[in-house]
Amino acid sequence: MSDFLTLSKNNEPNGALELVFLGTSAAIQVPSFHCTCEICETARQTPEHHRTRASAVLLGKETVLIDAGPDMEFQLEREAIRRLDRIFITHWHFDHVWGLAALGEPASIEQWPPIEVYLPYQVIKHFTQQLGHMEEQVELHPVRPGDVVELPDATWEVVKTTHTEHSVGYIIESSKRIAYLVDGVVPPNETIESLSDIDILILEASVDELVLGEDEERWFNFSLPQAIKFWKLVGAEMCILTHMSCHSWNRGRLVAGLSNTKRLKYERRVKGLKFAYDGMRIKLM
Repeated sequence: MSDFLTLSKNNEPNGALELVFLGTSAAIQVPSFHCTCEICETARQTPEHHRTRASAVLLGKETVLIDAGPDMEFQLEREAIRRLDRIFITHWHFDHVWGLAALGEPASIEQWPPIEVYLPYQVIKHFTQQLGHMEEQVELHPVRPGDVVELPDATWEVVKTTHTEHSVGYIIESSKRIAYLVDGVVPPNETIESLSDIDILILEASVDELVLGEDEERWFNFSLPQAIKFWKLVGAEMCILTHMSCHSWNRGRLVAGLSNTKRLKYERRVKGLKFAYDGMRIKLM
């Protein structure tokens, strides 16, 4: 394992800057209530194989959340995170923003200062329309690709992703440079150029395999092979995959993907690759 990638356990004291994967599933949780495939059935019997919607948090002088999905409250409670300072949103899909609605009452009860929320400028209107009751609890910051936000723990650069018209990713620079590009497929050239000196590349791999029928539209999510191909193109030493349904999509049908055993074998075979899991912690030395 790379010298700068150090996994720590939840109960260790964390004085240094640390990245925590709160959730690592795609829009479909694992297990998913409607699915009886081998992966979901195994996860029902093995709680450590559960995956909630993709989100991460940077812990240091501040607590900075990346995306706030519908599982956010459960995730924060599980990791004993008691407050939030800032939130960076990648795009306005329910599995990335629906947790925002749950922050109003805690912020009011605890009398927090306004939570700084950074989100693509095109979706400010969605926040105002759907979460207007929270205007006193947040300070909204519209962002555009190319923007740079200087914070106490790290510098955050906004880059464009290829998922929706407004979707963005973030390059986080502290002692190392980390790119968080979730969701999306191969990003625009200007984003790729920004990745030339990335230490850790965090990508999505929404399905393990993707086989489309003739009449199906193109997906704007990576499959596992597509994500690895893009990582090799970028050339980062380490790639961490998240936003995984752990299924394959075969001509309109969701089927079982890789088992946990097969994923571990995959990691051992592909140097520098790591499949994220809920609660995974990385110390940024």
